[in-house]
Amino acid sequence: MSQRFAVMGAGQVGFHLASILSKQGHSVVVIDAKAELRGRVQQKLDVGFVAGNGAHVPVLEAAKVADCELFMAVSSNDEANLAAAVLAKRLGAKRTVVRVGVAQDITIHRRLYAEVFGIDLLLSTELLATTHILNHILGHNTLAVEYLAKGKVQLRRVLLQEGSVLTKRSLRDVAMPKGSLVVAFFRHDELLVPAGGDRAKPGDDALILCSSEVIHKVERMINPRLKPRGTVVIAGGGATAYAVAKALSRQVDMVKILENYRPRAEELAKMLPDFQVLYGDATDVSFLRAERLQEAKAFVALTGHDEGNLMASLLAQELGVEKVIALVDRTETSHLWRKLGLMNIVSPRLLAAGRIQDYITSGFSSNIVSLERGKAQVFERRLVAASPAAGVTLAEIKPPRGVIVGAVARGDKVFVPRGEDRLEVGDLVILFVQEEHVPMVHLLFPGRSSDKAIA
Repeated sequence: MSQRFAVMGAGQVGFHLASILSKQGHSVVVIDAKAELRGRVQQKLDVGFVAGNGAHVPVLEAAKVADCELFMAVSSNDEANLAAAVLAKRLGAKRTVVRVGVAQDITIHRRLYAEVFGIDLLLSTELLATTHILNHILGHNTLAVEYLAKGKVQLRRVLLQEGSVLTKRSLRDVAMPKGSLVVAFFRHDELLVPAGGDRAKPGDDALILCSSEVIHKVERMINPRLKPRGTVVIAGGGATAYAVAKALSRQVDMVKILENYRPRAEELAKMLPDFQVLYGDATDVSFLRAERLQEAKAFVALTGHDEGNLMASLLAQELGVEKVIALVDRTETSHLWRKLGLMNIVSPRLLAAGRIQDYITSGFSSNIVSLERGKAQVFERRLVAASPAAGVTLAEIKPPRGVIVGAVARGDKVFVPRGEDRLEVGDLVILFVQEEHVPMVHLLFPGRSSDKAIA
């Protein structure tokens, strides 16, 4: 069935989305401040075009956003995207998607942004790229990540391969790392809330709730094919490079960062005292040899320039690095580099476009789990004095199998509660709840929440 969509931003993400949606027979209008892009957009795509700043009401009215099923703010200006999403929603757009660059906006402040700006799906190109790169480097099977409790807790969907401990033993015989819990298995489209005697099958997805501090232990335990530890070299010292380096901190033997701007190199050395931060040019082969790049397990090119990333990556390949990854913004040339043998190309813009496509095709489900709508929900609830769950232990609450109190954030402490643990007023409680038990959870845990339907 044809639907109406509005896309703010005619760059890589917006153009790609408009192209896909228009080819599917939907009505699409593109908004961009650069009027000169009208010819290119309308020559190549069967879409409407409105020239102007999408954060201005007359522009949104000209694009008829009041009639659209989804308004997608995917320009390169984070502030304009956020402002436009608020206005589009007020004008009548049913749903909004906002793309931002910085990962911290998602990991720590997602709930606040979603509440204040009324956003249905908030995504970060930096965070999408970081997760994708870590899968490549470490051999993770992470399909998606949701951050809760201001980034202190992660909900991960992970593909289980043959040989995983979760497929070899029943759940009660698996000593999961402290601060982690398996809350569900997914077998095709079926949701399974496991009991102690249950065991996953190879090819199942596991939904794991855990403290962000122990995620590296969880991955190492459940994934039998993790890459061996060693040295990872990162070329570039920008925000994505910093995020990748931080995520690798306890998962590899050494991280080296190559930065060719001395002030930034000095800044990074202070911010990351446990890493080797080197001032030098990653496209200088003599410099790479001097730093023994050939001994690295992985090389990741994350400078702000496609040409520099690709040149440095080709040099790393020539020197014999086992795994080479390059960040490429201009997606139209990425296939050419793959033909040269550089297979691990990461395009943040294409990742963002793909995530939005998944959101549309799933029936506008913003959660990380693609499942029949309403099967389960994830709740994030702050315990108030009026809550029947405040001041009592889990054993006294006796939650049914379909209600899992997965984690509790108490101040700076995050833990997976056991039967004898007592919940306190002020605790942030994260719950995994099957559909039929939602009314009971509303009674036990009243108050404000940022509930997410798993659909």
